[in-house]
Amino acid sequence: MIKDILPEQIVSLLREYIEKIEDIINNFNEAIKLLNEVRVGEAKAKLTNTFKIQARADEIRKNIIALLEETRIDPAFKEDFFHLIKRLDRIIDWIKEASRELTIIPYLEIPEDIRRGLEELIKRIVEATEKVVEAVDNTIKGEYKVARELINEIESIEEEADNIDVENRGKLLRYHDQLKPYTLAILVHDLNHDLEEAADACREAADYIRALIVGWARK
Repeated sequence: MIKDILPEQIVSLLREYIEKIEDIINNFNEAIKLLNEVRVGEAKAKLTNTFKIQARADEIRKNIIALLEETRIDPAFKEDFFHLIKRLDRIIDWIKEASRELTIIPYLEIPEDIRRGLEELIKRIVEATEKVVEAVDNTIKGEYKVARELINEIESIEEEADNIDVENRGKLLRYHDQLKPYTLAILVHDLNHDLEEAADACREAADYIRALIVGWARK
């Protein structure tokens, strides 16, 4: 099991890291719900909290990398594990970018059909992120069959997210005359892009979880 390959300290930090990823996506999702309820102040507080959690997650990531560099394990395994951490970090980065967009976008002024599309995309990202966290946790525990099933689910969710992304871009064209000022259309496009990239990052993380499982199974 991975926890038998890696030092206990790295395993412990990895568990804390994925907990922070889950906290980040949940805070982001709650902010969207609050915006829809016109509880703007509370939504901004959630986004601010998201940034704080992201800062802590970044500290944990740096500690994991520092310890990993000092650890003597199979170089190929170490490289795959390092890439997994990088992909998990990309999920955080894109949620961070989306959070920044939300702090400046007058969300309720976006046409309702576009908002629904964005929220469908967010729903997929929440699902994919939660499954990434579960897949990492099950991989740590050696529950490889469960992890593989979760990886397959992540891939399916990412494909759904791709389709929603295309639909959302079409809606931006359809409702262009309702997006005033025109800079609002740019901000909404950027938000949609950030969300789509977060979905891609989930799939990339899933690919590296699979690489770790396959690599360990060979040994």
